[in-house]
Amino acid sequence: MELIRAASAEFERVVRQLPADSSEQPTPSGISARELIEHVVVGNRFTALLLAGVGRGEARAMLAAKQVGDDPVADVSESAQRQAQAFFATSPGQQVAGPNGNVPVAAYLRFRLVDLVVHAWDLLRAARLDETLDPQTVLGVLNTVEPHLDEMLSFGAYGAGPSGTLPADASPQIRLLDSFGRRP
Repeated sequence: MELIRAASAEFERVVRQLPADSSEQPTPSGISARELIEHVVVGNRFTALLLAGVGRGEARAMLAAKQVGDDPVADVSESAQRQAQAFFATSPGQQVAGPNGNVPVAAYLRFRLVDLVVHAWDLLRAARLDETLDPQTVLGVLNTVEPHLDEMLSFGAYGAGPSGTLPADASPQIRLLDSFGRRP
C-alpha cells in the first residue's frame, strides 16, 4: 500500500514542475494537460469515496462539478492524501466497484497506480520536459502490475496495450509505459 503514496508523490512532482503555459498542451491521452490533471484528481477522490462505501452513481454525482481550482498542486496533493488514507483503511480483499464490476481492493489499487504513473509521464511528454520518472516508483508499479497485465488490459482503459516490439533489455519505465499503450 505504501506504493500508492510513492505514485501519488511522483504525479504531484510532475504537476509542480509543469510550466504555466502547458495547461492546454495535448497529452498522449488525447486530452489537454489541464484536463488530465482534472481526470487524476477526480479519480483520486472517486476512489476515496468508493473505498468509503459510497456507490458509483452517488460518487459520480458528488464529483460532477469541476474538481481542480486555481491551485492544481494543492488539489492533486489533497486528493492523493484522501485516496491513500482510504486505501490504508481498507482490506486488500474487500470488494470495490471497479470499471467492469466489483473487484478486490488490491486490483483497484493496481488500476490507480498505473493511472498515476502513466499519466505523470503523459504530462511530462505534453510539456516537453525530461520524461524520466522516479525509477524506484516505476519498478515498484511494474512489479505490482506486470503479473496481472492481462486482467488489467481487460478493463479496456489503456489504449492500444503492449506493442509486442520491445527489446529484451528495455528499461522498466519503457516496459511499464509500453504495457499500457504508450510508445516513448
